[in-house]
Amino acid sequence: MAEEAETDSKEQLAKAEEEARERYTQVIEEIREGAHAFSSDVRSQSGIVLEEFIDPEGEAVATLAEVEGDAGALALAMPLDLITFETWLLGQIGDEEELDFDNPRHKKFWFSLGAWIGETMRLRHGGHWLFAGDDPRGWRLGFSKIMLEVVPHLFAEQLLRMGQGSAKKMLAEIERIRTGHAEQSERDGGKEIDRFTPQHYVRMHTMPLGQWMVMDFAYLDEFWNKSPVPDLVKEINKQGERLGEGNAEVIKQVTAALEKADPAKPLGQQTGDRGLFEAIAQIVALRRTTSPIAMDILETLVMPTIHIGLPENFPELDEDDISKMHKGIELFALFVDIVPHQHQAWDGGFLGTIPNEDLATPYRDKTKLEVGKGDWVIVNPKSFVEMLTDYSPEKLMEKYDGFVKHVSEDENAPKRRDDGRILAETVSRAVAEVKACVDLAAEDGKVLMFRLLPPPG
Repeated sequence: MAEEAETDSKEQLAKAEEEARERYTQVIEEIREGAHAFSSDVRSQSGIVLEEFIDPEGEAVATLAEVEGDAGALALAMPLDLITFETWLLGQIGDEEELDFDNPRHKKFWFSLGAWIGETMRLRHGGHWLFAGDDPRGWRLGFSKIMLEVVPHLFAEQLLRMGQGSAKKMLAEIERIRTGHAEQSERDGGKEIDRFTPQHYVRMHTMPLGQWMVMDFAYLDEFWNKSPVPDLVKEINKQGERLGEGNAEVIKQVTAALEKADPAKPLGQQTGDRGLFEAIAQIVALRRTTSPIAMDILETLVMPTIHIGLPENFPELDEDDISKMHKGIELFALFVDIVPHQHQAWDGGFLGTIPNEDLATPYRDKTKLEVGKGDWVIVNPKSFVEMLTDYSPEKLMEKYDGFVKHVSEDENAPKRRDDGRILAETVSRAVAEVKACVDLAAEDGKVLMFRLLPPPG
């Protein structure tokens, strides 16, 4: 029975994979047909050749530079092709006031515009279509040479809804992406290096993120545990003004949640609600954070790098190391894998390195922490202060460059370009952010905190 169930499971998996491949092939064909139809229609109906229209040396792109003058003068300065294209583009909506997805003609035109935008950038720069669901507004294009993701059909919808200025906005976005690729090519010495695969972009939307924070718990304690609720509300509103209009709705929701509290007592004596505590702590006591970073990068690269420190020398490569190089391991990943730790890491500890005795709960109820569900955890910064005293990104990159030279001089190692530098720079900046948080958290009353965030939507 077990063997039959396993066979059925494998058959179902194989069938699902085949259906996914067929669906991918079908969608790619629809996109290519849509892109071709759009380009052909523009040429036959307006006389514009889109390849020339988006040429960075062309007249239309040249108008993207800021020009002084009033609106009328600027309009007269616009090249004829730009005016013609925008008139044609918006004319496809017909007499209707705006894009209507219930109108089959509108929907077909919108799809072809999005397909052309996406395919034009993919063919120009290299990239991968990523499909999530049947709605094209959720389809993404991830570039292979720079880490950048765009949503062509969502952008096409925005263009068709904005009206005047849509042609210039489209050109500006296409040129912005071209410029980004040109700058990367310049950094790579004129080479075009494919770095990012579809898996990199899939991971962006599936991998949870980790973030370090510094909280001023001494300051929070005054309002959470000692002052009556009205004083806390006053402080929240004060901090709301500092945070700006973008956080006005959050401030409103938090203060509304306090309306039922006993005004004569501190809120900390009335509730142990973790969500409310976290919201108020971020408004009143948050002093610094790191940028959120993917958990696999944090656990396998950032934390080990902290424990490696700044090595003075490097181990000789053994057969396993050489084998990993032949299989394509990035050189910075190899650096982290084989360079010994100067500072002890606790295997199996929190984030793979931190012992349980360095952890604490920030919550009043003191019950079990569920970090995987978003609970915060306090981390003692003492050991990190010692490990990061002499750290700087420049020093780490200097050590990494020494490692690359060390590897290149090994006659048994395959000759490889430095494909790990971007990863090394990313990790070096992440460690610098951790150090900034650690140094601040070492001050009296401050607390170093860690939390898990869901993957980006």
